[in-house]
Amino acid sequence: MKKTFKLLAATSLLAVTLAQPLQAAEKESTANTLVPLRQAVESIGASVEWDSKLMQAKVTRGSVQLIVTIGDQTASVNHTQVKMNEKAILENEKTIIPLTTIQEAFHVKIAWNDKEGIAIDSEDTPTLGSHFVHLLQTGQFEDAFAMMNKNLQQIMNPAFLQQYWQGNTAVYGIPDKLMMLEQESNPVHNNVSLGYATAQSLPFGIIVRFDSEGKIDDLFMPLTPAGNYQKPSYDNPDQYTEKEIVIGHGAKALPATLTLPKGEGPFPAVVLVHGSGPNDRDETIGSYKTFRDLAVGLAAQNIAVVRYEKQTREHTLQSGLNPSFTVKEETIDDSLAAVKALQGEQLIDAKRIFVLGHSQGGMLIPRIVDQDSEQTIAGSIIMAAPATPFEDVLLTQYKDILERTKQAGQPTEGIEQQIAMWEQQMKLLKDPQYSVTNIPKDFMMSNPVWWFDFSNYYGGEVAKKQEVPLLILQGDNDFQSKGENLQGWKDALNERKDVAYKLYPKLNHGFVEYDKPSTGEEYALPGNVPSYVIDDISEWLKKQQ
Repeated sequence: MKKTFKLLAATSLLAVTLAQPLQAAEKESTANTLVPLRQAVESIGASVEWDSKLMQAKVTRGSVQLIVTIGDQTASVNHTQVKMNEKAILENEKTIIPLTTIQEAFHVKIAWNDKEGIAIDSEDTPTLGSHFVHLLQTGQFEDAFAMMNKNLQQIMNPAFLQQYWQGNTAVYGIPDKLMMLEQESNPVHNNVSLGYATAQSLPFGIIVRFDSEGKIDDLFMPLTPAGNYQKPSYDNPDQYTEKEIVIGHGAKALPATLTLPKGEGPFPAVVLVHGSGPNDRDETIGSYKTFRDLAVGLAAQNIAVVRYEKQTREHTLQSGLNPSFTVKEETIDDSLAAVKALQGEQLIDAKRIFVLGHSQGGMLIPRIVDQDSEQTIAGSIIMAAPATPFEDVLLTQYKDILERTKQAGQPTEGIEQQIAMWEQQMKLLKDPQYSVTNIPKDFMMSNPVWWFDFSNYYGGEVAKKQEVPLLILQGDNDFQSKGENLQGWKDALNERKDVAYKLYPKLNHGFVEYDKPSTGEEYALPGNVPSYVIDDISEWLKKQQ
């Protein structure tokens, strides 16, 4: 179930006391409670303007504007007159008004205690989220840390939280005015997404993830602005249904969407495996949603699809701060958990479950098949996946950026330094004396165990002796994973007779047609996976009996 609240608001940097849990007795006693206006409302994301001539305070939080005048018992809420329980008064240069006025004007579940300050109901996660960011903005990291659950507190401390916050704001800008506040609930978390204006051109976004008890379980930032996604022409809701399911269980559980064809079934099913980075279940990048396109397109052809939030997106800090975190925890375990979840679905043919990996997810398809100890995967599909090690791909991408920068007549010194640094790191990754148990001291990348576990990895070498049918698809206008990678897979698998290949001349890395050479800038333009790709995948899947 989803609930969305969109606000346009502003915050200030007034420090407040840590929000305490709102108790039942406090809820009942708010009718006669008077509170200092500015201190109360700024802590929940509002801005206050004071007019000394009119003796009037104007409070703005989203689309709601509250105006109170000293000496008046009538306030204005969006130009509608409302009667307050008490007159607004000025006391010690502070505007004092009834708490109920704030509660009703902004639809917040808060209480007030003169000693401890604001208290927020654990069910009011949007207000908790905006208050948490307020604490970060005002440097109250100990109090912000106290809003986290034990799982998150065990892997970090207030000093790290401060470093994490300041590191992100240094890059993406210091949050100022609250522009967007949305709440979305899934079976794993109650998520609050907040967007703030900054001095930079792009807003600063953060997702605060709450557990069922109203404690913060994880954070995700920066949250990039939504692109201009448009549904593909083949998206016909009359041909499929969608339901929310959970992949895995416990602290690593992931929310997922199962897209089912209309009909009695049982249906073949596909598990979609993300590329690199903290992807959402749609694999959103710019205005593309590659996995959503695949899901609705295949469902229209009687093939079920499951897509899920990636571990590094739903459990960002709890995965990123795990020193032993590798692609097994990032990708492989969850893909196999998704296969297992599908086996328990009544409308799914348990003997015809396939895995489809895109980009880095495609690279890992051989490892996924290799670790499918129960041999439940009926076939696999690789899309836009490099045939060479990940570190080699990054070097190629850096060099391509350098070449484009030169052609544009722009300075290249910074890029050249980055390439030189990466080449030095690659030497360490490829040095046989180093491994996950022997990390060199001068390796500078974060999560070194991840890098050394995945270094020198050739998916084709792993797949050589596998017997699970395989389809490999590649776009020839892909600057991230060049079209020549298809030949690399062919060379490695030339002795296998159960592998099919297809190269698409115009498709870029998102498997969207683009007439010019792809640079990634086109990801901002609306585009979809073409229907002929859906047809090719569907045709191959239906042949695997």
